[in-house]
Amino acid sequence: MKIKISQKYGGLFLAVLFLTLVSPADAATPAKKNKLNKLTSQLTEEKYAAPATIFGGVGRKIPTWQAGIDLIILSSPHYGAFRNRLELSNRVYWGEWWYSDSWGFKGLFSEQTFKMFGTSGNRPQSKTSHLGLLAKTQHSLADSWKISAGMGLAKTEFVMGNQSKLGNSLVSEFRMGMEILADLWTEAGILTIDSASGSGSTDQRLGSTAYLIGLSYGF
Repeated sequence: MKIKISQKYGGLFLAVLFLTLVSPADAATPAKKNKLNKLTSQLTEEKYAAPATIFGGVGRKIPTWQAGIDLIILSSPHYGAFRNRLELSNRVYWGEWWYSDSWGFKGLFSEQTFKMFGTSGNRPQSKTSHLGLLAKTQHSLADSWKISAGMGLAKTEFVMGNQSKLGNSLVSEFRMGMEILADLWTEAGILTIDSASGSGSTDQRLGSTAYLIGLSYGF
């Protein structure tokens, strides 16, 4: 009888002891899992988080500075000279600073030469130079394509022999560019420079409309 009582209460004691030992471990398991999941999520976010940029957000898509050279493949002067002739020696040197991806400023210097009208043995050569500043806007068409347009003013000098004339020109341009390498672009466009040396009878119209293609590098 005593053996049975001992077995009965001994078994009950072992059951209570087992429940006491197991229950805290089971209760602590969800808390440990939640803590582990939170730590794993935090490490994953830190690993794949995008580095901050100095501009905030995703940063700039188009370079802040650009410099380039254009070859004028076809040009029509606004005075009495032969038009629509290939003059690959006519060039435009320029640099741009972009306040944002959408708008900025451009400085340019252009030199162009043309054969004037006259008899075959008397066709003097004219030379015009333009130094200008434009306000510009640009827009991305795709990851590697963009268009831009600008308008501004230039100082124009016309020289032919001993004759020299100066004028303040209105400058406008439209361009389309394609990125061919990292920050290296090729662009095609139209550049119009128009002015007059004055309003007197001896004054003349200056400038030209030029079709150009060029290369530029951004940084």
